[in-house]
Amino acid sequence: MKLTELWHFPRPDLAHAYLAALNSGVLASLTIFAPRRTGKTVFLRQDLTPAAQQMGYLVVYADLWQTRQTPGAALVHALEVAHQPDTLAGKLKARLAPSVKALKGKAEIAGTSIEGSIELKEDKKLAAANMALRLDEMLGDLTRRKPVLLLVDEAQSLGRSEEGEDVARALRTALTRHKDKLRVVFTGSSRTQLGHVFTDTRAPLYSAANPLQDFPLLDDAFVQFVASRFAAATSRKLNIRKAKAAFEQFHRRPEPLLEVAITLMMQPKMSFDAAVTLQLEKLAGAEGHEATWHTLSALERMLVREIAGNPGFRPFSRDSLAVFKKRLGVATLGATHIQRALSRLAGKNIVLKSPRDAYEFENENFGTWVRNIADAP
Repeated sequence: MKLTELWHFPRPDLAHAYLAALNSGVLASLTIFAPRRTGKTVFLRQDLTPAAQQMGYLVVYADLWQTRQTPGAALVHALEVAHQPDTLAGKLKARLAPSVKALKGKAEIAGTSIEGSIELKEDKKLAAANMALRLDEMLGDLTRRKPVLLLVDEAQSLGRSEEGEDVARALRTALTRHKDKLRVVFTGSSRTQLGHVFTDTRAPLYSAANPLQDFPLLDDAFVQFVASRFAAATSRKLNIRKAKAAFEQFHRRPEPLLEVAITLMMQPKMSFDAAVTLQLEKLAGAEGHEATWHTLSALERMLVREIAGNPGFRPFSRDSLAVFKKRLGVATLGATHIQRALSRLAGKNIVLKSPRDAYEFENENFGTWVRNIADAP
């Protein structure tokens, strides 16, 4: 066993449950929601992947968080990695091959069938067609080799931009074309944004990956696991009762509890309570919600509060402008002031506008903090 695997809490039953659903013939894909840092990605890489490989799947993992504004780039990269030839001759041939500046194929753009070579230009429609063809071509090649399980992590990025929706359409087409040998697991950390991608009737992946499943959070078995590993490493015992209480304080996220154990391993004289307090302070600083709040202007805070409390908020309506003007105590307030404030919020990665004109938080945890903790302006 690798040293890095000693502290991995395996979840084989959950992995096999997901694979059983995908192998049933009823579902070609699943969508799984989990808040950030709850062990979702580790599960995909270290539990679901090896279980699927044992069943004969070629597993392809793509993290769309890497390139949130251009999710197609992350998908193409992941598929290219999967395409890498295994033989030395194949690798040499791939290195010597000239770079591809055009993609041959067929696509339909604005109702017109285009066949032949599509040059890689800046035009958005041509770029979208190129991306769709490339994804379909690569998935087709892979599924001809063996069944493919495509893991798309942080899939809510598909709803952030027009390009994301183009990629989503390409994936839907691929699911249909290669349904006999392609299975997909979409995961995301924003329920609202996942809804825009999969459950909104206008979304390109509507009903393609239903039902939306909540990822089961870790329970007391994980606490017992950490305690046993800690005892094996140090010949000391963790207070299980306190460890369970701390795990709840961490919202059942595994990393903070693991860091408490590591801190106690490195500083044996530190108390468990002190290690937990230290970790809570670290988490608060890492989230930085209060610091973010203090950077906002009065108008930006009002907008943030409205977005947090009302998903259907329309900032440019007459009623909204009248309310903001009254609260701010200003004589004039126009749509341009609102637009500039929203642009500043987007620039700070606080609020984004989805393709369906809904304003949402980049970090859902900040939205929760605004709703429950932030003081009145």
